[in-house]
Amino acid sequence: ISCPGVLLKDKEELYLSVSLLGQYKKTRQVPAAFPLSFRERLVFEKVFADIVDPGDLVELMELDTTSLELIQLVPPVGKVLATYEENTRDFLFPNPKLTHGLHGLDREILMKRSSSFTGIAPKLRFSTSSLITESLLSSGRSHTQ
Repeated sequence: ISCPGVLLKDKEELYLSVSLLGQYKKTRQVPAAFPLSFRERLVFEKVFADIVDPGDLVELMELDTTSLELIQLVPPVGKVLATYEENTRDFLFPNPKLTHGLHGLDREILMKRSSSFTGIAPKLRFSTSSLITESLLSSGRSHTQ
């Protein structure tokens, strides 16, 4: 996460929280100095037992919201410095751009800064990859095909 020219008033560590497909994960904590480098892989797995048609999965992902929060561990409960929200389909499968590179790799988004965050909006650089597999349901258990 870069934010040129911004110095954080508070010196407590920061982390990035991600909510996707009903799951919540967070990165490790890093020192309070931009650029922030997490270099972590967050893995989200989800089984959609009632989805048969791929179009239904696309619709479900369009209705789900992926949210990211940059949080600083300022007592007592932490302070949200910046946020980003997008429907899960567009977050995982962004529209093709007129640039070179592989799908989902090295993307950049501008986060929305909170009212307590001074300076320009933080820019998050990241990549995503997705794997969708078909499963057979048998005796209440799922088997990957």
